[in-house]
Amino acid sequence: MSSHQITFRELSHFLAVVSQGGFVRASQALNISQPSVSQSIRSLEAKIGAALILRGRRSISLTEKGQIFLRYAERTLNEEVTLRERLSETREAIDGPLHVTVPPAIASICFPGIIDVFCRTYPEVTLEIDECPSDRLIPRLRSGRTEIAALILPVTEKDIHLHPLGSDQLCLVVPDTHLLGGARSIRLVDMLEERLVLLREDFKINRFIAQAYAEHGAQPQVAGRTSDIYLLMAMVRAGVGLGIVPSLLCHGQWMQGLSTLRMMDPTISFDLVMATRKNHVLSRAAEAWTRVCQEHFADNRHG
Repeated sequence: MSSHQITFRELSHFLAVVSQGGFVRASQALNISQPSVSQSIRSLEAKIGAALILRGRRSISLTEKGQIFLRYAERTLNEEVTLRERLSETREAIDGPLHVTVPPAIASICFPGIIDVFCRTYPEVTLEIDECPSDRLIPRLRSGRTEIAALILPVTEKDIHLHPLGSDQLCLVVPDTHLLGGARSIRLVDMLEERLVLLREDFKINRFIAQAYAEHGAQPQVAGRTSDIYLLMAMVRAGVGLGIVPSLLCHGQWMQGLSTLRMMDPTISFDLVMATRKNHVLSRAAEAWTRVCQEHFADNRHG
C-alpha cells in the first residue's frame, strides 16, 4: 500500500460511484466532472495497491478488496460526520468576522430586517456587508473577498453552491394619477410604448426586462435610471416614466402616491439564493446567516 494518506474526498467519491452504480451518475450526483471522479478512484486504488472497482460496459461491481474497503469507507465517513456534530455541540458562542455581499437592487429593502435579527441573535459576530452588482458577485466569492453572497438566478457556474431563499416577480409602478393607477395588472404588450424608469444597467433584472420586451419585438423605452430605489420611486412619482421593480420593493413609505400592477404575458419572475463556494467549509457565522435569511424569506411568503 502507498504511504500517501487517503482523503475524505476520495472516500466520498468512492461511495458515490458505488451508491449510484457508475461513474457518470456519481459525477452528476456530486455535480462534478466524470474525469474528476475517475481520477479520485485511480488515486485511491494506487494508494491501496489493488483494484477496488471492476468497470463493465454498462455497470460496475466491487472486487473482494473493494467490498472490504466499502465497509471501511462507510464507517470512516459516518464517524467524521458524528465528530463534526459533537464538536459543533461543544463549541462556544458563534463569533468572528462574516463577510456578506448583496445586490444593491434589494439590499436596502430585504436585508435590514435580516440584519436586525442576526445581530441580536449573534452579537459576537462582526458583520461586514457590501453591495455589489450580480455580475461581480461570483468573482468576489471565488477570490474569498466574501464568504457568502445573495444572488439572483440563473447562475451557470458549477463551483458555486446555492441555498434557496425564495421567488419574486417584477411589477409595474405607476403614479396614482396615471390612467393605470386603478388597475391591478397589465399585459406587457399593452405597455410597450410607455416610458420607463429602471434600475442601473448592470442590475441583473434588466436582462429579464429586455428579454421579455424582445419576445414582443420591442425594446424598453428608458427615460431614466438609478441605483437607488428611493430615487426611482421619486422619478416615477414625478412623471419621468413608469417603474419596473421586484415586488419585494413595492412596500414602504416610498410607495406613497404610487400604485403597483402585476405584469402578465409574460410574468417576469426570478429566484433569489444565497451562494457559497463548493470547496469552502462555511464558518458557523455563515451557516447562521443562511438560516436567518431562509427563515426571513419563508416568513414573508407565509405572512
